[in-house]
Amino acid sequence: MKSLSYMLAWRFLWFKGKDKNISFMIKTCFLSIFIGTFALMVTLIIMNGFEKVIHEKMQGINADLIITAPGNRLDYDNIRKTMKHHFSPLIGQMSGSTLKQIILDNHHHAIVFIKGVDVDREEDVTTIAQKIITPSHLQRTKNTILRNLLTKNHILIGHKTAQEQNLAVGDTLKILIPEPGSKKKIFLRKKEVIVGGIFKVGLDEYDSNIAIASLEFVNQLFNEQGVDVITLKLATQPDPFHYTIPGLKQLASRSWWTSLKEKFRWRINLLFAAPAPQRTKEILRHNFPHLEIHSWQELYPDLVSSLILEKYVMFFILALITLVATLNMISLLFMQIQHKLRDIAILKTMGMAHANIRSIFLALGMTLTLLASITGLAAAALVGYILEKYPFIQLPDVYYVSHLPAKMDIPIFLAVFFATLLLGFIATIIPARRTKYINIAQVLRQE
Repeated sequence: MKSLSYMLAWRFLWFKGKDKNISFMIKTCFLSIFIGTFALMVTLIIMNGFEKVIHEKMQGINADLIITAPGNRLDYDNIRKTMKHHFSPLIGQMSGSTLKQIILDNHHHAIVFIKGVDVDREEDVTTIAQKIITPSHLQRTKNTILRNLLTKNHILIGHKTAQEQNLAVGDTLKILIPEPGSKKKIFLRKKEVIVGGIFKVGLDEYDSNIAIASLEFVNQLFNEQGVDVITLKLATQPDPFHYTIPGLKQLASRSWWTSLKEKFRWRINLLFAAPAPQRTKEILRHNFPHLEIHSWQELYPDLVSSLILEKYVMFFILALITLVATLNMISLLFMQIQHKLRDIAILKTMGMAHANIRSIFLALGMTLTLLASITGLAAAALVGYILEKYPFIQLPDVYYVSHLPAKMDIPIFLAVFFATLLLGFIATIIPARRTKYINIAQVLRQE
């Protein structure tokens, strides 16, 4: 009896009779669900792209974890040796830096921060070396860019600072260094530096307000030792879904099956465990209570929360479009029920149960919703692939990215797919349940 219900639903869906209104309503309902699903999915792909790109950019510049001790300098060498000795499985690379204020004494006076970095290790932790745009002919091998550029009194400046101060690589620049004085006076000491390179991060706080030099040079300028900040790059976590095809000898080995069981158990635990940065942060905080340890997200809480909020708000707002689209299903099914009153009455007279009649219209509505949502998601996937592969839409400088980003994730597709099916089911079940109130005798008498 179920197969009969599905067969009738399929015939009703492809109705080609004289009543063109129902055929037009079917096409309209399909198109509206298709457009709603497509618009919702494309918007989420773009919003997810913004979130991923900005996260990668901010994480690359700021490292995974940042260690500070407000008001105190950090003993970089001892802390580094201790952490590498006791927590080497968790920590991949470490670097130290210090941040001070200076005044650029050029055409226009400007207050900027000068950041002293460990030129031998900074490239292992952050991506600042990859953001250098001038000179462009550098041999970009690992751990050599900063070491070659930041020699003696050479510094790196942001491209906006270079534009404002009319500076180029090789130019000599005077900086003013504040020194302790009386309560009412500040003494400034002059020092000449050379512009060794220009970087472009894409964030105004870096491109306009930061200069980079070697840690040794900055400590020499301010007569200090140690660092203000230690940055950590966490050890790479194995992919839980990575799997290698075994050979015949491995399959015949009992030890291989035992190790496979342990690996499988470990991967399941990894999937449901807290993220690696969070776990490592809590472990380090417990063992170093006198230090402040933060993730890069905690440095930009407003930015991170706003990106998440925008994505969820856009999802719910655009889901209303899909909701309005599925409401057309109610009108379509009521028209179908009204048009098929005689057929329904005959089927009931022949003994078909109400549940089977309801299944006819439920299958009709869900089939239409399923086809429209799959088509809409497929079209959105095509657009997302084009935007992800060929980012040709440029954005103004007010954004953190230069081109319209796109990032497709399977969970987003599944969320949109099941949300559309749920809305379609709600819009379908309402008219389908009304079939039990049809008066068979009255319908047959009128016919």
